[in-house]
Amino acid sequence: VAAWLVLLSAMDMGTAKANEDFARANSLQTSLAFVLSGDAQIDQTSELGLKGLNRILRERTAAELGPPQAVNPGVDDLSFFPLLYWPIVPGYRLPNDLTAQRVIQYLRSGGTVLFDTRDRSGGAGLPALRELAVNLDLPPLVPVPRDHVLTRSFYLLDDMPGRWTGDGVWIEKAGERVNDGVASVISGSHDWAAAWAEDETQRPLYPVVPGGERQREIAYRFGVNLVMYTLTGNYKADQV
Repeated sequence: VAAWLVLLSAMDMGTAKANEDFARANSLQTSLAFVLSGDAQIDQTSELGLKGLNRILRERTAAELGPPQAVNPGVDDLSFFPLLYWPIVPGYRLPNDLTAQRVIQYLRSGGTVLFDTRDRSGGAGLPALRELAVNLDLPPLVPVPRDHVLTRSFYLLDDMPGRWTGDGVWIEKAGERVNDGVASVISGSHDWAAAWAEDETQRPLYPVVPGGERQREIAYRFGVNLVMYTLTGNYKADQV
């Protein structure tokens, strides 16, 4: 019994040290984060996509963000991150109620999540997204209005493509749980991370369809608008 108590105590101390290190690292600079999907390729694409977006932000804006972080919502403190990119994997389910509670608290405290079913039409990942919507008590979503601040927080946009285009982008309905003018939930199926992802020589990793490199440029611009929207709150709405 004594040996088990020592082992459990050591495990608790190790967890506390890991949490302390995570908090220290992410409190020193603002970073974007992506939710781990359990699929190694998808998680790598999410990381490389956010790294590519970070580069664009450095080159075109005053935003200097830290390296993107992989997070497990059931374990990691989400409050450090203004924006979570959440790729939806068909069949994905929240592991437990505690995870749901932590995500709900994050959304209600001012965080924003971009849900991405990544499948052009939203068909394959839609059941998993619907289940998430119920478990996370997500607010009603509406198509992004043409005059929404997200369409003009940095660039003027008529479309918000990623690797794919043609389907709609949805956002929390104004007047629901919007924090400082920023919606807590944005959703689509355009596989944005794949459009942003690049290798160490800054070469794109995935083709974009059907618009080629012009579509990729618009995808970058959407990413810039999204980050500026989440960082500046209703400041940009006032400017508009």
